[in-house]
Amino acid sequence: MLITTEEELRLAIPSHAIDHVEALAGFITNSEHDFLRQPLGQPLYDRLCEHYRQMIDGGTVMDYVECIRSGNTEGQYYLQLLHLAQRCVAFDALASAIDVQAVSLNNAGVNFSTADDYQQASDKAIANAKTAYQREARKALNILLEQLEQWTQDCPANEDATEADAELVEIVKSWRSSRYFYLVAQLLIPSARVLQEYLNIYENRERFIQMLPDLHFIQEEQVAPVIGEDMTELLVSLQIASGTKRDATAATTAKPVTLADDADIPPMLRRLLHKLRKVVATMLEARTVVMKIDKERRIAARDEAVRLLSSLREYCQQHQEEVLKALDELHGLPATAAALLSPDEREQIEEDILQACLEAEVPYTSSPYFVAPPAVPAVSPAGHTRPCCCHNDGQGIGTSSSAALLVTPPLL
Repeated sequence: MLITTEEELRLAIPSHAIDHVEALAGFITNSEHDFLRQPLGQPLYDRLCEHYRQMIDGGTVMDYVECIRSGNTEGQYYLQLLHLAQRCVAFDALASAIDVQAVSLNNAGVNFSTADDYQQASDKAIANAKTAYQREARKALNILLEQLEQWTQDCPANEDATEADAELVEIVKSWRSSRYFYLVAQLLIPSARVLQEYLNIYENRERFIQMLPDLHFIQEEQVAPVIGEDMTELLVSLQIASGTKRDATAATTAKPVTLADDADIPPMLRRLLHKLRKVVATMLEARTVVMKIDKERRIAARDEAVRLLSSLREYCQQHQEEVLKALDELHGLPATAAALLSPDEREQIEEDILQACLEAEVPYTSSPYFVAPPAVPAVSPAGHTRPCCCHNDGQGIGTSSSAALLVTPPLL
């Protein structure tokens, strides 16, 4: 257990009058396993339990309580983590215990437990207390996740870490194996903080995690097929600085992952990323059941998402030269937009540079949004323009040169 004394319980709930914390032992253990372990992740949970056992063996639990009360925890990251974790466990355990503790199971059956100096609580008061404990448990969990997120962003690189940073580095690396790790590196909206910019979720980390299945579905089934898998993957990769995705070995092998500085992303690609995030957030609003959204707003959000995707198509096609040049610059190449150049213009560029630019532009040129330049008509030896094999005199709409303009974009 992460709570073994009444004084530790009092750090979270000062008004409690419990004489022996052992009466809550079962509830505390259940709360640790069901409510706390998953957000921390098994590696970090195990390490925190080991740290707490060392405190018990060393007889320093009361010293820890005094440190928390005095606020003297600077640089003691495990003590801070333990305090935040204990708050989560305390509120969740009491929410579970209150119904059971309201009655007394004895040899005579089930009776109400009463005391001379306390009035018996009404059913409404018990229900209100249970709701309040559950609400406080959720708040405590969000505070814990916010702190872990902040530590991840503040964590120095391994080569820059000092002895004073040892606990911080260990905590951050261990937390990476949790599914609650704050960055989901394969999504266009990788964190609760980013989603908050487009949809008000009160920066609730737990709610963000619950919406991950919806976010994955929207990106993989509704957005990526429209803009292109390669272009989606490129934009996702731009928003993450260093490290790899969360995986099973992250606790020991991977560097911390952070959000990239927007200033490091080419302006045109940053605009596309912003527009795509708006599309995803609007689709999420129309789809998710994690948040309470009325039916009218869901319908309106779906219509807005279709409109935003159509607007994005028009924007990309109107600015595709700028998009291609941004891709060239992203790879340290001259901004040529090689995919739009004529054969004569391509001959003026060195072959290795030309091929490198064409390869850099593949994420967009392979996208359904890309509009290839019209083919140059072939010239006959006599100098007359020779029509291509697909040319006709305008007879038959299906084969006219303007047919491409009449194609309706696929419905989403």
